[in-house]
Amino acid sequence: MMKGWEEWIRWATVTWHGKSFVNFSRKLGFVATMSYIWQERNARILAGMSKTSNLVFDQIECIIREKLDLMRNALPTDENMRIQSAWRVNNIDS
Repeated sequence: MMKGWEEWIRWATVTWHGKSFVNFSRKLGFVATMSYIWQERNARILAGMSKTSNLVFDQIECIIREKLDLMRNALPTDENMRIQSAWRVNNIDS
């Protein structure tokens, strides 16, 4: 069964507690996705403008990558480095 927004938010709040880089990455991805989809929805309904799903995805990805690139205090753990590699950002001093 598919979860509604409220269930996703409740689940994320309980699951992604703490301030680790990993949890920051997860929260950032979730919030950026929700926010951008909401903006796209409003543009379609209120302004009659729409973007392709690929463009929406690319813009969400860009927002996440830019924010992750600003994180300068992440510890050089294997997991943090894996996340940064996957997002093609490198701001951990090895």
